[in-house]
Amino acid sequence: MKLLSLDYGRRRIGFAVTDETATIVRGLTTIDRKQSDNIINQIVAIITDEQPDRLIVGLPLDHNDNETQMTLEIRAFVEKLKPFITIPVEFADESFSSIEAASIMMTRKKKDRRQKTTIDRVAACLILERYLRDGASSK
Repeated sequence: MKLLSLDYGRRRIGFAVTDETATIVRGLTTIDRKQSDNIINQIVAIITDEQPDRLIVGLPLDHNDNETQMTLEIRAFVEKLKPFITIPVEFADESFSSIEAASIMMTRKKKDRRQKTTIDRVAACLILERYLRDGASSK
């Protein structure tokens, strides 16, 4: 089963994908929301190109596992997206994935001008890795 993850942010949306056996995760791309006219069309194009069996969307929870304002924004966005896609959507805890991704990027010696977009892809990878680790079948 091939999975696609989405790390939704107010500025950028990062994507990662697994292989067909859902064992290898790789960063895919990032959409800059400020430079994109139709984000939903771009997501549909990514889904069409990658042909995943399921979309995993990260949801940030606070320290007490409660939903946040961003969680509500993400849920509303997914509701707008659903009529345009045919694959099931699942939510996965993405708490602090962007912070963890930034930490991973800081360990790299070389500074990259595109580091911010890379962080979003790494965060999407972390969402998928957590989803798989925590038992995708139990979701």
